[in-house]
Amino acid sequence: MTDFPLMRRLREMILSGALAPGQRVTEAGLAELLGVSRTPIRNALPTLAAEGLVRNVGRRGYAVREFSEYESWEALELRALLEGQAARMVAQKGASDALLAELEDCLAVGDALFDKRHLKEEDEVAYGGMNARFHQLVIDACDSPMLRTFIERLNVVPFVAPSVVVFDQIGLDRAYDLLFGAHRVHHAIVDAIRDGDGQRAETLFREHAHQQKFSMFERRNRQRREGVTFPM
Repeated sequence: MTDFPLMRRLREMILSGALAPGQRVTEAGLAELLGVSRTPIRNALPTLAAEGLVRNVGRRGYAVREFSEYESWEALELRALLEGQAARMVAQKGASDALLAELEDCLAVGDALFDKRHLKEEDEVAYGGMNARFHQLVIDACDSPMLRTFIERLNVVPFVAPSVVVFDQIGLDRAYDLLFGAHRVHHAIVDAIRDGDGQRAETLFREHAHQQKFSMFERRNRQRREGVTFPM
């Protein structure tokens, strides 16, 4: 079972540069650094690899992925274009009742998070999982294996996958504002798909990606402005 607070810490260490691009990371080394046993580290590393934050090196080793902000930015732009096309295709051909029911379930999960009027750290996992499911439902429903393959390749670029949400980047209050706005777009996307409005569904998905770009790079921008170095 994945230790979610540990996952947040590891993501934050990678994002802040505390674990430098190209740096080799091992179960033993991370366990000693963080003061935990090797078991949760062993469980966390494959998840980080699937998110594109680390890469396999050798038989069982990992290294922090080397990437540029431009690469992540470009991948988000491309993902937005492809997911927008997927939403257009789904809306134009007509969404099934089953798909609409699953999308409504995603909306309900998000609504429950925001009805509290605040976010907790553990809500990061819930929102990320819901967001990933929402995006995947639309991608699968467009019934285009080629489009799905392209999006899967983009999602392994660091910080691009819809499931990657790091509240530590911007703080819980700012995260609430940004993600509440993003979730309102979820509602609008479902309405557009239900109404068969392909152009609106496509446009909304592109706007949705813009919100993710802002949240992912807000901390790096703040570091540049303030000259702040964030500790491990």
